[in-house]
Amino acid sequence: MPHWSSLVRAHPQRSSSNSSIMSDRNSSEGGPSVDQVPPEKPKRPSPASSSDFPDGGRHAWLTVLGAWFCLFSSYGFISSAGVYQDYYETQLLSQYSPSTISWIPALQLFTLSALSPFVGAFFDSYGPRIPVAVGSFLVILGLMTQSLSTQYYQLILSQAICAGLGMGMIFHSSINAVATWFKRRRGLAMGLASSGSGVGGVILPIMFDRLVGQIGFPWTVRTIGFVLLPLQLVAIFTVQSRLEHQPKRFHIMELLHPFRDLTFDLNAAACFFGTLGLLLPFNYMKVAAASAGVSPNLLPYILPILNSTSIIGRIVPLWAGDHLGVFNMATIFVFLGAILVLALWVPGAGSSGAVIAFTVLYGLPLGYFVATIAALVAKISDIREIGVRVGATFFVNAVAGLVGSPLAGLLIGVGNWSSGPEEFRGLQIFCGLAILVSALLFGLTRVYTGGWSVTKRV
Repeated sequence: MPHWSSLVRAHPQRSSSNSSIMSDRNSSEGGPSVDQVPPEKPKRPSPASSSDFPDGGRHAWLTVLGAWFCLFSSYGFISSAGVYQDYYETQLLSQYSPSTISWIPALQLFTLSALSPFVGAFFDSYGPRIPVAVGSFLVILGLMTQSLSTQYYQLILSQAICAGLGMGMIFHSSINAVATWFKRRRGLAMGLASSGSGVGGVILPIMFDRLVGQIGFPWTVRTIGFVLLPLQLVAIFTVQSRLEHQPKRFHIMELLHPFRDLTFDLNAAACFFGTLGLLLPFNYMKVAAASAGVSPNLLPYILPILNSTSIIGRIVPLWAGDHLGVFNMATIFVFLGAILVLALWVPGAGSSGAVIAFTVLYGLPLGYFVATIAALVAKISDIREIGVRVGATFFVNAVAGLVGSPLAGLLIGVGNWSSGPEEFRGLQIFCGLAILVSALLFGLTRVYTGGWSVTKRV
């Protein structure tokens, strides 16, 4: 009996025909045709699957490192606003009221946050490298021009607008980039990146207080700029996105699209009131502590103490949120912030011990809130829309940041609380009530998303 291979050699046309028939049959049955169908390119996994996210690796952790530097240079500077507020009130802009002066850091925070939708849309199309590079340049340029400023309008242009624009670019681009690499460990990764702003909030105020009396305001600000320059050079080359970004046309109406989602609306409202209240101590904690009789030797370290404990709040609760639910942790920690303000800062406003205790403890909810906003939005969003949705949330926060500090400044010394430590009573009550509303809204978002079960991870 002849071997089958000899039959194939004897009837090549039949063999070819059979191969063609089998190939057609495989095609009709959905199977691959090895001879005629070229190998398909591997498809990118759906963003809904956790297997898409490496949750680690060299590129992922280098992005976290670059984001750490970006947050050191952006929110780390914002966290130092109190030393500038104090210096402007007593030295450079002593002819202006505290509320008027507070427009400088308020506009800076507004610029940083309001830029988010546009940076987010650019990020979705092109990735983070260009905005991180341009933003780094604007941050350094803003600080150098701030060092030359002697007038109110000059500080508005240099610190609030120029540096604020740069900080917005580097902050939003880097934090969005981190979100593309992590899912199961997203809270931990964002917490580690956000700890850069806490470390910046410790180092930069101490630098300012120590240097301004020795080398003056101009060279102090320049020195801070020279510290940030190498950090941002590293960030430009380390912050990268996992996604393959494709340019697409941007329509301003796209910013309204996320607000069609009720879950997004509830979360955005909670973030609005959180920004309105939780960030106020950054601007007024130092002057309120001085009014409470805190030792002049300890006074320069009030903001660094607040920011140092915020480092714990930026990392540990976000890591716990990966296991217990980000909205569960948001509700708990923001509510803790309201309790600390209303039950400790308000009744203890005249006690230096109570003020110091409040400063130490308040860093936990404050740090958590600042670090968790992007993680909360990512939890309820398609990762492919992370830029626009985080941007829309931060734009809402920008409005709160713009009006919160000046409005709170108007409440200083009003009514029966006109002098001494109690002159901050109106500001403190406003702060506490805004935080309480934020906690209630986070709780409502959690219930709407995951139901009433207290054991459910949401």
